[in-house]
Amino acid sequence: MNKQERILTIMRVEQDRTQRGRYVLHFDSGESLNVHEDVMIKYRLLKGADIALDALDDIVRADEGNKAYVQALRHLQRKPRTRMEIIRHLSQKGYEEGIVREVVSRLEEERLVDDRAYAEQWAYERTAMHAKGRRFIEQELKQKGVPEQHIAAALTSLDPEEERDGAQRAAAKKWRQTQGETHMRKQKVIAFLLRRGYPMDLARRAAEEAAQEADAEDGF
Repeated sequence: MNKQERILTIMRVEQDRTQRGRYVLHFDSGESLNVHEDVMIKYRLLKGADIALDALDDIVRADEGNKAYVQALRHLQRKPRTRMEIIRHLSQKGYEEGIVREVVSRLEEERLVDDRAYAEQWAYERTAMHAKGRRFIEQELKQKGVPEQHIAAALTSLDPEEERDGAQRAAAKKWRQTQGETHMRKQKVIAFLLRRGYPMDLARRAAEEAAQEADAEDGF
C-alpha cells in the first residue's frame, strides 16, 4: 500500500491542557497530532474519522498557518503594524514564506493590517505630538515597508498649519537649550529642525520666531 492509499483512523481526541484551543488526535497507528480546534472543525477531525495519509500534509500546513495567524495577532496587540512588519516578525519566527503571505493577506482582508490607514495615522501623530517634519516621517514609513503611494497620500493629508506649529514648538524648546550669540543659536536651531525632517524654509522661519519670542520675553 503506497502513501496515497494508506488510511489513518482517529481513535481518540483529547484536549491539550497546556495550550488553549488545541487538541491531540490519537491515530490507530499509535501516532498523534496536535492541532487547533479551528483546523479540527475545518477538516472534521473527530473520533472515528478516517484520514488519508497524504491529507495530513494539508492538515499540518493549515495548523501551521493557524499558529502563524495567532502569532501575528499577538504582535498586533500592543500597537498597529505594517504589512512588512508582520512579514518580518513571522519570518523571524521561522514560518515559511507561503504561510506568511497567506496570514498577511487574511489580516488585510480583516482590516487588521492596513498600510494606507497606518501611514496616515503615523504621519498625523508624528507631526502633531512629536514635532517631526515630513521628510523624517517619510523615511520612517519607508523603513517600515509602507508602499510609496501610501506614504505620498499620508504626507499629502498632513495639515501644513500643524506642521508649522510643530516646528515652532520644537524650535522654541531647542532655543532654550542653546547658548551663545543669537546668530549661532539660530544656526543650531535650524540644524536641529533639519534633522527632524523639516524643510529649510520652515526651519529658518521657526528659528527666527523662536529668537523673536525670546527677545520679547527678555523685554527687548
